[in-house]
Amino acid sequence: MADENKTSFEVEGKMYAVRRPKVDEIRKANEFRSKSFNEALQRGDMLREQLESELRKRKLWSDSRETEYQDLRQSILDGEFKLKKGGIRLANAKKVALEMGEARESMITLLSSRTDLDSNTCEGKADAARFNYLFATCLVYDDTGEGYFANGLDDYLLNQDDPVALTGASHFYYLLSGSDNVDQKLPENQFLKRFNFVDDDYRLVDEDGKLIDKEGRHIDEFGSLVKWINDEEFEHVDTEGRKVNDAGDYDVDFSPFLDDAGEPVIEKDEAKDSEEEVAEEKPKRKPRKKKAASKKKKKAEPEAEVAEEEAETGQEESEGAEADEASEE
Repeated sequence: MADENKTSFEVEGKMYAVRRPKVDEIRKANEFRSKSFNEALQRGDMLREQLESELRKRKLWSDSRETEYQDLRQSILDGEFKLKKGGIRLANAKKVALEMGEARESMITLLSSRTDLDSNTCEGKADAARFNYLFATCLVYDDTGEGYFANGLDDYLLNQDDPVALTGASHFYYLLSGSDNVDQKLPENQFLKRFNFVDDDYRLVDEDGKLIDKEGRHIDEFGSLVKWINDEEFEHVDTEGRKVNDAGDYDVDFSPFLDDAGEPVIEKDEAKDSEEEVAEEKPKRKPRKKKAASKKKKKAEPEAEVAEEEAETGQEESEGAEADEASEE
């Protein structure tokens, strides 16, 4: 049986919980709220009743936006009536439910500026201070009940981005408001869940339970389009059904472009690469043995000098013989 005074949740394999505040904790939280309100008022922060005029002054709200907001609100009420009454085709009822969801999202967008500014009013700051005080006190370890933030509010304000704190804050809000997840209470979601148009997380699914978008196209858990190959495997595709990889690039083999004659066009980079490949493949000439040639040359030089000297000696001897014959005559 579920404990109405505590909500347990899991973060990274560990169990935590938020519990209902005790009477003395609520009293202290209310005192903390009053103190925060008075401090904001003394600083000159605006009151909530001044919010409407301030929004119009900053051009964050106007008569046209008010009219748009009321039209969206009326369309949601009309859709709720149609789903409650029935008597229309199931496909049309699904369309009505989806349009109701889109209208709520548009309303939230319109109210975002009002919500942001409201958090800066005296009342908005006081309400936030009260919630933070109670949450910092009531976030505990599930098994021991010991407080998660040892120093209460001070620790929480320094660690508001803590995964446990982020998850626990939502659970604590629902616990204090006495309601479950808001999505479960919306009439359009109740209809979609009743007829298996959504999964447990209220994401659209087909008849086989596979995720789809509002156009009925299959998607993965991140919203990217996919094409199922079998019951276990799928591949990512674009809006035309063409295969893409995980990075979103087209997963195809490239073929060269063709010129007017239908021949492949060789790009400059490819031509350069081809020349380099040919140069690498071309056999290189063996370098000459310079040292051996040098020695041979040095060896040949003395032989030439000897031959030259012998030639000169022979010439001198011949000239001497001719001179002797001439003197004898």
